[in-house]
Amino acid sequence: MKKLLSCILGFALITSAVFAMGGSDGQANKDSNNGPVTITWWEFPNFGDDGAFERSLIAAFEAKNPNIKVNFEMISFQDGPAKITTAIASNTAPDFTYDAPGRIIAWGNDGILAPLDDVVGMEKANLAAGPVAASKGADGKFYMYPVHSGGFMMAFNKEMLEDLGLLDMLPYKTADRTWTLKQYEDLMKALKEKLPAGKVPAVFYAKSQGGDQGTRAFMVNLYGNAPLMNSDLTKYTFNGANAVKNAQWLQKAVKEGWMMNGSALQAGDAIDMYCSSNAASTILYSLQLEKINASKINYNGKKFTSIFMPFPNDTGNPVLEFIVGGTCVFNNGDNAKIMAAKKLAHFIATDSEWAPKVIAASGLFPVSSKIKVDLKSDEQKWNARAVKFFGAYYNTIPSFTEMRTYWFPAMQAILNGQDAQKTLDTFVKQSNSIK
Repeated sequence: MKKLLSCILGFALITSAVFAMGGSDGQANKDSNNGPVTITWWEFPNFGDDGAFERSLIAAFEAKNPNIKVNFEMISFQDGPAKITTAIASNTAPDFTYDAPGRIIAWGNDGILAPLDDVVGMEKANLAAGPVAASKGADGKFYMYPVHSGGFMMAFNKEMLEDLGLLDMLPYKTADRTWTLKQYEDLMKALKEKLPAGKVPAVFYAKSQGGDQGTRAFMVNLYGNAPLMNSDLTKYTFNGANAVKNAQWLQKAVKEGWMMNGSALQAGDAIDMYCSSNAASTILYSLQLEKINASKINYNGKKFTSIFMPFPNDTGNPVLEFIVGGTCVFNNGDNAKIMAAKKLAHFIATDSEWAPKVIAASGLFPVSSKIKVDLKSDEQKWNARAVKFFGAYYNTIPSFTEMRTYWFPAMQAILNGQDAQKTLDTFVKQSNSIK
């Protein structure tokens, strides 16, 4: 009975701290009584690039929380990270953002964020295990409130393949859509033969680390069993026999014209080529990316249908990288602002009206089992099933950020014909030397 009373009391204290805006030193209540607490939200274009969705959400939040005002500013994926880094260095960081674990957990590990254990803890039992694990820092504390998740995969232009008489070569009508490297190669050959001049079957981009989740997933599949790291994620291993075979296959694909050498192209360039139908497929796509790029999707003057596919893998067990999106609260030394930002995080994740809208706007799937989504299309339904192909989540490994700086030069070298074994040996040696 004493333990039960202690648990109830602890929960009550947490709830009052976050939802009554009262900090242990009383500062939050004091500030709330003197007027609205104003917090700043810098946002990446997770829900579109005009900020209209976020502003509607903020209006609904402020209506329910009249003592909190949210100043909103949209930032880009290109220069936004640097802007936040600069703001952190000058003690002018925002109070709140919605992002992915790669950056959020790094900020948490650096002591820049406020832990969210009090907020996440109340809903943890309803949250999927993978995203939960990706939301913790090295100290085991939650620095991200996970809200949505979904896989990165390949996609093909259905109408283009249909017009070329090649749609039946894509095994998209099977339950899992798994396929072998030979099936993929045969389709790439056929596309190369039938596509009009100026169009390509696919692009392997490698100008920068942006979008490298697509190139990594492509390279660890193919012949199969070529993992980036060992099973306990302590050592990089992508220089074994199958990794080399996969790299050599890529070199062959570029030489034969099945894949375009994108060593001078960024991920966004390759996705633009796909959306404009200058490439028949893309090695990096998701329901969220399709939503973000909706205005660009065009084939012969009409919006085409994307067929999502796992990467070809001869073992029959493809591996996908996945995204987790969620919120974080910066610790700017103001308890009232921290509590207000936590309240916004809880609203986004749990509000009966707006939590489902956030998921719908993301184009992906809820981390919480309490949020139900209406899966209308075959592609949405398959994306929901593809969770079983999700592999290890690398993005919160301490060496991940620096490893990415070695990955894309290695891919550039392979695309440009350098020795695959030596190139991957160098990549593994560099990555394993990260301290």
